[in-house]
Amino acid sequence: MSGTWVLQLGAIGVAGTLCALTIRRQTPELALVLALVTGGLILYASREALSQAVALLEQLASVAGLSEELLTPLVKTVGISILIRLSSQLCRDGGMDSVAAFLELAGSLAALAVATPLLRAVLELLEDLL
Repeated sequence: MSGTWVLQLGAIGVAGTLCALTIRRQTPELALVLALVTGGLILYASREALSQAVALLEQLASVAGLSEELLTPLVKTVGISILIRLSSQLCRDGGMDSVAAFLELAGSLAALAVATPLLRAVLELLEDLL
C-alpha cells in the first residue's frame, strides 16, 4: 500500500461527501444512496489492505502457536464491530437514531456470541493455573 492509495481513498471520500451535501437539500434519499455508493467504493478499494491484515494475523498466530479456533473468533469480532459501526452511522445519517441504537446493541450481542470460544479458552487457562 502506498501513500497515493490513501490519497485516492481520501479523494473518493471527499468527492462523495461534497456531492451528497450538494444534493441533500433537494433529495435526501439520493444523498444517502450516494453515501452508500461512496462507502462501497472505499471498501472495495481497501480489499487488498484487508487481505494483508488477515495474512499478518494468520502469520502471527502460527508463530505464537495459536490455533485457528482462537484466531477465527477474533477476526469475526473485529469484522462485526466494523460492520455495525458503519451501518449504525448510516442509520444516524438517515435520521434513524433509534434503529442505530438497536443495531449497536444487536452487534454487541453478536460479537459476544462470536467471542464465546475465546472466553472459554481463557476460562480453561485460568482453571489450569488454579
